[in-house]
Amino acid sequence: MSCVTRRCPDVYGGEKELRNVESQTPAGTTSGAKSDRSIGDLVAKLSEQASSLVRDEIDLTLMNLKAKVTKLGIGGVLIGAALFLAIFVLNLFLFGVVALLATVVSWWAAFFIVMGVLLLIVIALIVAGALILKASQKHVVDPKGAITEDIDAIKKGLNR
Repeated sequence: MSCVTRRCPDVYGGEKELRNVESQTPAGTTSGAKSDRSIGDLVAKLSEQASSLVRDEIDLTLMNLKAKVTKLGIGGVLIGAALFLAIFVLNLFLFGVVALLATVVSWWAAFFIVMGVLLLIVIALIVAGALILKASQKHVVDPKGAITEDIDAIKKGLNR
């Protein structure tokens, strides 16, 4: 008998060990020796191994999912913090643009010029977003219809 160890990533980037599974030859024997097991014993052993395999696959999937969701959450929080700080950077940059324009025109005119440019950018982004949202309405999500079509195609293939 040999042991197989399944490993999967854990939440912190390391690996976590599932359980050890003893592997046997398909007939239930080890290293080619003849077996005196009955067919019922072999079927029971096969059923037990299939159940164990399904449980292990579910455990592996759950641990992979947990690791992925945790990493996505941490990454999302870090990106959110960066965007929050980027707002302040943008604010300081715009104030610098106003100060630069104030060397040519008065302060109040510089603020209105920068505000007008930003307003034009905002309007352009709103129009572009609205057009994209309107175009997305042509894509219809209908999983029930797709599954029904698949079942009909299988039935049609079986009737040939």
